[in-house]
Amino acid sequence: MDIYTFIMEFRGGTYISQVNGSNINAAMILWGKSLDLSQVKFLGEKGKSELQIELNNERPAKVEGVENVWFFCLRIKPGLIMVNVIKTAET
Repeated sequence: MDIYTFIMEFRGGTYISQVNGSNINAAMILWGKSLDLSQVKFLGEKGKSELQIELNNERPAKVEGVENVWFFCLRIKPGLIMVNVIKTAET
C-alpha cells in the first residue's frame, strides 16, 4: 500500500490528510470515508455522504509535468471541493 496525501480546499479552508491505498482510486474512496467532520467546517454528515457517492464516479486528472500528482473537483450541495492528491510514499 502506498501513502497518498490529500490537500482539500473547501469553503475558504484548506484540509490536509493522508491515507494508505493500493492505487489512486482506492485511496480516494478511503479518504472520503476517513474524513473527520470535526476538522472540516461546513461539511456535515449529509455533505460527507454526498462526497462519498461522487467519489465513486470521479476519475482524477493527472497533473502534467510532475510525477504522482492528481487533481479533482466536485460540486456538492454544501459547496465546491477542490483536491490535489500526491502519492507521497511507496511501500
